[in-house]
Amino acid sequence: MPDTYDTLRSVLTGSFRVPEDVIHPQATLEQLGLDSLALTELVLILHERLAVRISKEYTAPGRTVAEVADHVDALRSAGTKTVAPS
Repeated sequence: MPDTYDTLRSVLTGSFRVPEDVIHPQATLEQLGLDSLALTELVLILHERLAVRISKEYTAPGRTVAEVADHVDALRSAGTKTVAPS
């Protein structure tokens, strides 16, 4: 998760201006202030940077940063473009 987590942190701070000190593995996307439009943009940015497609429901406001990073890691290690949410 370190590489994916760091990339996710970078996207959150750079693209969404989330302060670094509020990003931690158990923070939810909602707690970080991401609305539905921002969540859609997050999916697109992660697709561009990491070549994975995350289903929108996997970036629901209640998901944590760790859950998103773990899901992206699962996609990358499986070598697939999409994985159904758990």
